[in-house]
Amino acid sequence: MPTTTTLSSLITLLLPIIIIIGNVGVKGYDGRFNVASTTITEDSSDDTSGDDDGINNNNEDATESTTSSSQGSWTWSNILESRQTIIANGNIWPAPPDESSLDCLVLVTRNQIMWHCPSGNETSHERTILHRGNPGKFRGAFMGLGSDDDERKLGGGHSRMWLLHSPPKEFDQLLELDTVTGEILQRLVIDGCIDGHDAVRVGNSRVFIVDTRHGNIIEIAIPPSSHPYTQSSIEAGAEVLEEEGYVNIVKRHGGFTQADHVNNVAVHPDLLLSNLHGKGALRRNIAEAVASSPTRLTALDRTAPEEEEGRELDSDRDGFESIRNVGTWCHGIAFWEDDTDTSSPSQIKLISLDSKSGAAVSVVLVGPKVGTREVLWEPDEERHPVLRPPEGVARAYNNGAKVFSKGLAVQGGVAYFGVSYARAPHLRATVPESLLVAVDLKTKEELWARVVRSNGLINQILTKSYLGDVQLPDEISSVELTHHGVGGKLVAYCEDIVAKDEENGARSEVICKTAYEDPTQCHGPNARALCCACMGGARRQEPLLAGKLDREAMKIKDFVNATATFVPHHQCRDKNGLAKRLPLEMKTKSKIVTITDIDRDLNFIVKHLCNINVEPIQKLVADMGDEGFTIEYQHDGNNAVITNRHGMDKFKPGCDAITLIFSSKRADKVYHFPWLDGWLSMLRELVLEPLGIPLNQILRMQLANMPRGSDIGFHRDTNAWVQMGHRTHIPIITHPDVFFLAETMRDMKEDNAILRIKSNAGEVYEFNNAKGHAVRNVGPSRVHLIIDWVDDALYDEEKGDVEKLVKLRPSEVCTHPKGINELQCGGFALETNDGLKETNDSPEHEEL
Repeated sequence: MPTTTTLSSLITLLLPIIIIIGNVGVKGYDGRFNVASTTITEDSSDDTSGDDDGINNNNEDATESTTSSSQGSWTWSNILESRQTIIANGNIWPAPPDESSLDCLVLVTRNQIMWHCPSGNETSHERTILHRGNPGKFRGAFMGLGSDDDERKLGGGHSRMWLLHSPPKEFDQLLELDTVTGEILQRLVIDGCIDGHDAVRVGNSRVFIVDTRHGNIIEIAIPPSSHPYTQSSIEAGAEVLEEEGYVNIVKRHGGFTQADHVNNVAVHPDLLLSNLHGKGALRRNIAEAVASSPTRLTALDRTAPEEEEGRELDSDRDGFESIRNVGTWCHGIAFWEDDTDTSSPSQIKLISLDSKSGAAVSVVLVGPKVGTREVLWEPDEERHPVLRPPEGVARAYNNGAKVFSKGLAVQGGVAYFGVSYARAPHLRATVPESLLVAVDLKTKEELWARVVRSNGLINQILTKSYLGDVQLPDEISSVELTHHGVGGKLVAYCEDIVAKDEENGARSEVICKTAYEDPTQCHGPNARALCCACMGGARRQEPLLAGKLDREAMKIKDFVNATATFVPHHQCRDKNGLAKRLPLEMKTKSKIVTITDIDRDLNFIVKHLCNINVEPIQKLVADMGDEGFTIEYQHDGNNAVITNRHGMDKFKPGCDAITLIFSSKRADKVYHFPWLDGWLSMLRELVLEPLGIPLNQILRMQLANMPRGSDIGFHRDTNAWVQMGHRTHIPIITHPDVFFLAETMRDMKEDNAILRIKSNAGEVYEFNNAKGHAVRNVGPSRVHLIIDWVDDALYDEEKGDVEKLVKLRPSEVCTHPKGINELQCGGFALETNDGLKETNDSPEHEEL
């Protein structure tokens, strides 16, 4: 059983004794990204895999050691059974007593910081995006200091988070993020650090950054938060910057090289535990099949004097045995105590990812059967199709990996990790979706697996035990974004070459297919020429086609830069019980021109409100068919109609609509159409009541139909009613071949990115229709219920305040000429291609 400690000794272990080592921040950059400093070990070897990884901790009880290491003392039993705090990327050892498996997580992907809660199911769990950014990569995050008294107090906790960012061709940076607004407030350079893979915060004073390019672990002081928390963060432990724009470097811990490819760090009071991809495991050796790139979990002496050259611990001098049987290209360091078998002593296990196979594994470090490796989870492409790459892509990546696991957290006895199909490191940004998996460590059962729109790999998964409480936006966004093209990259494709004659063709097909599982097949005749798995096959470069959203976007001529999709949920109103809405100020002329970037301004372009049940409406609409939307059908069915409506034929050829409510251009008069009476009861129950939209706040409401092949050209809605109203779409009948497109810039310039808004039936969203937009339909009919509504009541029928309300009569014919504010109504004859179609005269419309 694990050793126990007395209360006094435990308190001694947990008292932080900060060892402040002299600052050694070094400037010295010669323009070729070589650091001119003797404290950095240079290595001209190639980067092993270009992986990205990092997690850090906000544990206030993290300790510094009171004793230096003694020779032969660093066995895994001594390291783990002492119960000294070890802080890793997504794991605290020993586990805090209040830690829960259902605590919400933060996912760090290539360009996103995502909030993700394990509770719920595939569609009902809470998740949102705290920040999106480009270019570069996010590899880790930790909470800043001093913002826990944020007056916004949206759920408590800190609102300042530091992100480890690797921009292209520059030294790595720390970016200060406001988790409430999503804004980047401060950028600080980590001098001499390139390709940083991990960042771990320890207590209130230090952060450890993995400098993968130089094989160092850089110890820095926690930087001060920006205004208004600068002073409070310094009082909490942050250090004033010695040089503006640069973090304070305390020490560069050496002992590894670039060829080791340092991946992660777990911080012990005396040690820096690190995952390495293996000496000599370089790209050229992998290509020549002379190195398998095994990972080892090893350690540096954190307390070694600055003047001593760092070195990797070993068994002879330190009693330390590195762990070498986890797997290949491994990621993640987490420790977990398995006391499942009550008849024998408990085991302390390393939980990690065998990334090359995509598996999650455990290795016993303390207790019975030390060294035993067990596979906890393996990928299954049949059960999880998101792990199956587009045809031809996997065949072009010949390092032997088909699936890749990355990003690991362990909390409450559950392991959470990311899995995706494998790509070469420089193409990992082209992976649009990843699988987030939860595995119960005791039962080894998959609890769930969810598809995450990660726009690259999941690099890190951070736990509440590590971060502490995080302040969130007042209203959680449920819009997710998938980028297409990733800067117009060409990606490698490969197809096996099949011999032309039937007999040899069949044989070559079998050889190439089995070669993916059995590399010895590559020794067969012509295999190296014919088979992609054997470095042969027909190879070519093609534009990125990473997932089903990319394939859909190829169906239209417009170049789509990104697609917005929605996280299903049923919380239709805000915390005050009011209708959710976009800020109307973002539709004004002065503000609309500031919306120019999809990532930054997405929340001013589109807002997902919630999911509602529209099946009864679907049935009625489907029964009418396309004919039910024609003016003739409505006129014959006693609805009022609008003819000669300016702009409809120009921008919306082939489209029809059933108008239920309409308004004047200045929004000073509202018209109720006769069919509203028949639809209102159902619309109130299914749509208006759930969304919190009163009838007397609706300017316009219509069922808009786009038959097959119809097209709405790019246009911007104008006039006063647009500035006053919230344009809400309720998809009734839709399909993947509908493309609702939005411009980010006002004018069609070269850098004017196009956003596709993809919605399923019942996914209600508000769109900023002051932005340019268009719709392409290359499939069957599409029907949306479109509502434009205002913040305040337009009239009050109960009090007789109805000056703005006009109720049209059955079959009344109206026009809306250009330049005229109000509808021109009064006749009942409908002009058709065959001339005037007479109807029974009706009395004048009633103006209430």
